[in-house]
Amino acid sequence: MTRARCVRTDALWPIAVVALLTVMAGSGCGSATVKPPEPANPPAAPAPARVATLRVGLPATSRGNLLFKCDAPPSAPRIGTATYAADTLDPSARRWLRLSQPTPDSAGALAPDTLLVRAFEDPTDEEIAFERGELDAAVFWPGELSARMRFDARFRDPEWGMRSRGVLACIAGAGDTLGAPRADMEALNREAFGGDLLPWSALEPGPGEGAPARYAVDGTVPGTRHLEHILARVARPGGTRTLKLLYLDQPVVAGDAASAAWRMSGLTPLFAVRCPVLVRPAVLDGVRAIGAHAFAELAPCAGGNRK
Repeated sequence: MTRARCVRTDALWPIAVVALLTVMAGSGCGSATVKPPEPANPPAAPAPARVATLRVGLPATSRGNLLFKCDAPPSAPRIGTATYAADTLDPSARRWLRLSQPTPDSAGALAPDTLLVRAFEDPTDEEIAFERGELDAAVFWPGELSARMRFDARFRDPEWGMRSRGVLACIAGAGDTLGAPRADMEALNREAFGGDLLPWSALEPGPGEGAPARYAVDGTVPGTRHLEHILARVARPGGTRTLKLLYLDQPVVAGDAASAAWRMSGLTPLFAVRCPVLVRPAVLDGVRAIGAHAFAELAPCAGGNRK
């Protein structure tokens, strides 16, 4: 069979060209198989964005919150393994320069060369500074963000940074192995902390749904009265068991938490401390590459009860 017999000469030329190529690719008119092109190598993933200088707002050590007070002096900032030293030429004492690190971890490798850190006594002042563009990232304690910021489309989706220390837990009476009623704890988190705390169930399985309870809050917790008022209002009626809430300055390590020394009998962790971190869009990729938890760790001490 010739090529002339395989191709109709009265067909439109685009069809003829396609048919001719098909025939030439195989041994016959109808049995030709066109080999698909070799797939191209997938493009390499872009390297994480790195920000050279970052302006960060933090709670001042004297800034109170509902869970704990800070009684330690401020320390030099640290992001992962990256450490910083104060710039002696900066009269404001806000500029910190990164020290050389031979083997940084992932967060340390992406840490900025320069940090400009401002501590705010009032969370409203920190919100205003961020809104004005004076900060690239702003860390807030759980429950601090105002309703205006939470409902503003520009700011209502913050990054979330879990602290490596800090547990809100409850202690039940002798022989009581039930957990706290889930609805009560959800209401407490929502009304007192704006939903900022991380439920412990997100870290490890917990006890089943608990029976109705009455609540007390340990006197070492700064927001004792406020938290007790909320719990008295949201608790289901008919509670005969008593649960006491307290804050523990203990490490949050989900994999080993069940065997940690602070996990005494009758104590159930309820929440881990999670901080909202507002981030400007221009540096969002860089902050996400480092991890919002590293910025939550820049906030001062957690203080609290070390039982």
